Amino acid sequence: MNKQTIITAVLALVTMVGWAQVPLESVKELSMKSEYFNHERQVLIYTPGGYQQYDQTYYDVIYVFDAQDRTMFDLVHCLLNIACKPDPDGGRGMSFIIVGICSPTLWDINYFRNNDYLPMPLHGNKGLFQEGYYYGNSPDLKKFVKNELMPYIKKNYRTSGRTLGIGHSLSASFVLDALITDDLFDDYIAISPNCCYDEYRLATDMENHQFKNRKAPRFIYASMSGEIDNGPEYWGDDWKAGWERVSTFLKDKSHFNDNTVTSVHTFPGYGHYNGFMPSVTAALNDYIVFGAKNLVGYTGETVSPVHIELRGKNLSNDIYITGNQDALGNWEAKGIKMNLINDSIAAIDLRLHLPAQFKFTRGSWEREAIIKNADAGNHIIHDNEHTTRIYRLWERNPWMGEEQK
Repeated sequence: MNKQTIITAVLALVTMVGWAQVPLESVKELSMKSEYFNHERQVLIYTPGGYQQYDQTYYDVIYVFDAQDRTMFDLVHCLLNIACKPDPDGGRGMSFIIVGICSPTLWDINYFRNNDYLPMPLHGNKGLFQEGYYYGNSPDLKKFVKNELMPYIKKNYRTSGRTLGIGHSLSASFVLDALITDDLFDDYIAISPNCCYDEYRLATDMENHQFKNRKAPRFIYASMSGEIDNGPEYWGDDWKAGWERVSTFLKDKSHFNDNTVTSVHTFPGYGHYNGFMPSVTAALNDYIVFGAKNLVGYTGETVSPVHIELRGKNLSNDIYITGNQDALGNWEAKGIKMNLINDSIAAIDLRLHLPAQFKFTRGSWEREAIIKNADAGNHIIHDNEHTTRIYRLWERNPWMGEEQK
């Protein structure tokens, strides 16, 4: 896809959003001081349309590295809106908070992108680690993300606690390394990673890692473009050999639990840079499918008391809550009857395994509630910090299948 096509797609998105009268997305630029660096870290924070309105929705967070290349950061949120297929059952929402992590671009601080994404070498100073190159600060970047950036996002935004990391080239190597060494994110997308640096260090670490230690669902995506095709952008036998080791390992399902989904793709004919577009499109679509199949029915071991209210006008006795576990009726349309407090409030107190996913009905799926202050898809309680939820029905059309009164 060329630049003109991308611009047309973005303009189409803006037009559609304006036509629908949905509150627009926003991007905030932030400079953060860090105890791990001698310079401020530049961060971009995207919030989806309706974020302020949907005060009962808590969003998964996608962390995009190399966001100093603004194209990559913007592509992620644009593609989620215009190129990704939604969950056909309407269970998982398509809206995310997206955080872009920028590497420095200023010459005067003597620190560059490679500093961020490469560790200190284990096998001598050669290749990317030769004298005059920049490297060695990837442990500091992990600490910044884990100890400073993630707590900031959690404190200032409504987040679900589930995270996805996306990287390209060396930042893709960083993302995979963060999976192995720090378990930094829940899910991972690595596009055209360098798997051969430091004598195939990343490939070796992946082959030795015990991935089955994680019990919760996980998504791992890796892709390569024409760097391995022996064509004009062929990046060498070492690059190809490293990728073959990593991709072969990821394709072998015996290394992972049943609820870990690995997705490996190649995009022949694309270059190292322009291969990002088709690859991230495929990755995000695979991720949406993963969420619909693996997260909607998942519950952990944590059990918490929750209080849920549904508020509206002229409520009656036939209001039900239904969701992803026995205590919620296991998605039967006439699940668990809520208590009618008065003609404007129905409420219920439950003990639920978290994350709990649920919806409201009047006894059938043809009469599902239309909620004003939450995003489309299932309503989710992710953790025991946000276990009181108050949902409000749309005034004009509160229930599907019922005529406006």
